[in-house]
Amino acid sequence: MMLAPDPAVPQRDALLDERQMAALLGRNLDGEPTPRCERVNAKYRVGESLRVAYRVGGRVVAGRTFPGRSAQVFERASAAAFGPEPTVLHAPELETVFWTFPNDRRLTALRLLADGSLERLTGHRDVKATLVAYAPERAATVRCTAGGRVVAYVKLHWDAAERELARTRTAALAIGPDDEYVRVPRVLVAWIANGALALEPLRGERLDALHPPPLERLGTALARLHEIAPPPRRFDRVDPHRLDRAVEVIRRARPDCATAAERLCERLAARAVDGRGAPVHLHGDTNLRNALLDGDRVALVDLEDAAAGPAAADLGFILAGLQARNPEGERALLRGYARLAPVPDPAELRWHAAASALARIAVPAVGRVRPALLANLHALLTEAAALVR
Repeated sequence: MMLAPDPAVPQRDALLDERQMAALLGRNLDGEPTPRCERVNAKYRVGESLRVAYRVGGRVVAGRTFPGRSAQVFERASAAAFGPEPTVLHAPELETVFWTFPNDRRLTALRLLADGSLERLTGHRDVKATLVAYAPERAATVRCTAGGRVVAYVKLHWDAAERELARTRTAALAIGPDDEYVRVPRVLVAWIANGALALEPLRGERLDALHPPPLERLGTALARLHEIAPPPRRFDRVDPHRLDRAVEVIRRARPDCATAAERLCERLAARAVDGRGAPVHLHGDTNLRNALLDGDRVALVDLEDAAAGPAAADLGFILAGLQARNPEGERALLRGYARLAPVPDPAELRWHAAASALARIAVPAVGRVRPALLANLHALLTEAAALVR
């Protein structure tokens, strides 16, 4: 697991073990262990709690730790549950309560999947919903098909529907559907009181599924997005307090990487001036999963994190993911960006790539419990520190 013991979450490793969960959840759902159990999400708060989601056969089950009070939580959750049994499960030996989808501890918008609301949201009859993304207690996305075609993507939020509505509408108004370089989805229907948005389905394949990904086109798409008026929200993902918090998370979860994280944070603080640039309209979460190849252009989705900040923040996040592994990809990204806008100063790009490696890659490696990144964590931090000497 490569994570330090956590006295506040002693059941962590058991809840993250697919074989143990296959036995536990299989027995509770079907009366016997199941060989098909895949972890699809995790949110680990060091020293506090763990949320997990598993796909068990054809069902999705989400669990959360409740030290010392899981029995009370289970009782309340059972009273509020809906749908076919079993709706809520209790593992007292792990002080954990599990909800079977579409039940969820906090994301009550999931009820819309079971009461016919999808037909009202999409304007189509006989809608079939397929879950494509799920973060327990936070958000879910379903692909809606009717008559054999995709008619919408419905996003269900706990607290971000209004923000995504505003950011997506702003971008869609500024960038029309016939733009040469970038597409953004239109909001078809918004039901903010219920935390639901129906979004236009866009063509194309996600960039993270393409080998190699078309980074030059992504660079051009970002440059086009950066041209429109920035939103009022300020980008703060690499503010000093965020970087300090990142070091603390790594110190507690991976003490063997603490010195590397501290050294990187010190260098970022010493060169903080390099991270300042004129604000543009940032996407805010420029990973390759949030981009689709649509012919000769790129479609950008999931705009709820759009913010005003330096262009190097978007570019640096991508570069951090490419760090030392794809120099040609880095050149392609910046070459594409240069088609429409001046490329940020190299020192600014290096600073944001290094800051992103700490706060936006290393910390999620812990929080999302990503084994491949955890195995490479020390090298990631060391390489990032070399960028800001």
